[in-house]
Amino acid sequence: MKASEIFAFLAGAAAATGITLLCTTEKGKKIREQVAKNLSKEEIDKLIEKLKCQRKNAPTEADIEDDLFETEDDQE
Repeated sequence: MKASEIFAFLAGAAAATGITLLCTTEKGKKIREQVAKNLSKEEIDKLIEKLKCQRKNAPTEADIEDDLFETEDDQE
């Protein structure tokens, strides 16, 4: 891989990140305001903890790949 290809990739990634931040900052603020209107601080904390637990129990990428490429012989 050439240095110019690596540089092009990094420049594209940086540009995409910048554009994303510029476009979504206001939307993220609106979403946070709407959530704050509908949920109390305690409810938000409970929701965050629930999501963290689900994340811990989520299958890894390797688990998913194993399931996708499992042969019929493995299933028996």
